[in-house]
Amino acid sequence: MKKSQKHDANLQKNSTLYFQVGLILCLLATYAALEMSFKTSKDFAYVIPEEDNTIYEVDPEIYKIVKKENLEKKKEVAKPKSKNPDFEIVDDKKEIEEAEDKIIDVVVPDDKKVILTPDDSSLNIEQPDEEPVNIMAVQKVPIFPGCEGETTNDGRRQCLSEKLSKLVQRKFDIDVASNLGITGKQRIYVSFKINKLGEVEIIKTKANHKDLEKEANRVVGKIPTMQPGKNNNNPVEVSYMLPIQFNIQ
Repeated sequence: MKKSQKHDANLQKNSTLYFQVGLILCLLATYAALEMSFKTSKDFAYVIPEEDNTIYEVDPEIYKIVKKENLEKKKEVAKPKSKNPDFEIVDDKKEIEEAEDKIIDVVVPDDKKVILTPDDSSLNIEQPDEEPVNIMAVQKVPIFPGCEGETTNDGRRQCLSEKLSKLVQRKFDIDVASNLGITGKQRIYVSFKINKLGEVEIIKTKANHKDLEKEANRVVGKIPTMQPGKNNNNPVEVSYMLPIQFNIQ
């Protein structure tokens, strides 16, 4: 019994030893195989690329979309004719004939020359219309009837203003504004000129209602003829602004 127990113990130790030896041999074989595979493999080098901060300008390609042209002939579409502006048709032949009729034949002896002076009545030169001179800039202010005693321009302007104010107070019909239902302060501005004959011609009237403008024009039309304003002792047209103000409560 003792022999068999020793024999079993030896077998157990031997089997453990054989197992460890076999394991070591397997590990050595595996290691050798791995070494051989690494020797046959190629060497690889890992390179880290350098950072490139260069800015490159790239031109994008331009693509054009081209529609396929229809090979069939396109029908011509008649374009609508633009509306012609109104023109006045002039008979050139007639105008030429009229111009020829106005030509005056002047027969001059061979030994004399024609001399025309500016005072010659045969010269018909039309002078361009002059702009009216402002009442504050004219050399001699127009004289309103009743202001003949004023000898200075300031006195004539003051007298003219007072006469016009009294005329408006007497002639302007306030009922026109009342009938329109207008209340409060109202202002009307009448721009007129005193022509070279001393007569008043209205240039423009501005008010909040057409009826008030008509009434203001009616009153201004009653201004009497004055002595015209003058520049260099020659009659000139003079412009004047007349403000009309009233209050309806």
